[in-house]
Amino acid sequence: MKVAIPQFDNRVSPHFDCASKILIATVEAGKVVSRELYSLIDLNVLRRSTFLQKQGVEAVICGAISNFSVRLLLRNGIQVYAMIAGDAEQVLDQFVSGTLHSSADPVFQPQNNFRHPGRMGRCRGRRKNL
Repeated sequence: MKVAIPQFDNRVSPHFDCASKILIATVEAGKVVSRELYSLIDLNVLRRSTFLQKQGVEAVICGAISNFSVRLLLRNGIQVYAMIAGDAEQVLDQFVSGTLHSSADPVFQPQNNFRHPGRMGRCRGRRKNL
């Protein structure tokens, strides 16, 4: 399984959408077998999701994250563990040991019946110039 953690210095980035680098770790048999650090500077939110999917990432552990990014990640089959803070290596160790956030369940999981929420609450009509 591959796990991605956006970073700011050596900590979990406070916001996924603004992170400049991301750690992608491969976990096998309860141990981290490899770590790679990638730059996200040239990747917008759409490209970040596609990049993570192409890298084979199955879970993202992050601080805050926009609803738009969550939907993109879920559509690409990536679980999202949000509102996590701390040293990135310690958070990774907690994830591997199953003690992250006192729960093994991700905050957001991909579902087969995922539906787009639509444009609820947005103005749909034309503006009148008065």
